[in-house]
Amino acid sequence: MAADIVMELKRILSEDLDVNLRLEEIDERVPLLGEGLALDSILVVELISRVEDRFGFEFDDSELNVESFRNLTALADLIERRRAA
Repeated sequence: MAADIVMELKRILSEDLDVNLRLEEIDERVPLLGEGLALDSILVVELISRVEDRFGFEFDDSELNVESFRNLTALADLIERRRAA
C-alpha cells in the first residue's frame, strides 16, 4: 500500500538522512527538490541507495528523473509499481 511506503520514506528521510526534520513534519506532497525539502545531490543519491536497500530493487536509469522524485507520493507510487511487477 502506498501509504505504508510513504511512511517508510518519511522514516528514511527523518532517521537515516540529515534533513533535520521529524517524521511528522514531512509532508508527502512537498517537492523533494528545489523549494520543497531542497534535497541536494548527495542526499538524493543517499535516498536512492536507501530506497533500493529497503525495498529490494534497483532503479532503472529511466526512472531516475525529476518526475519520479517530484515528492514522496510520486516516489511511493513508483516503488509500489516496481514491487507489483
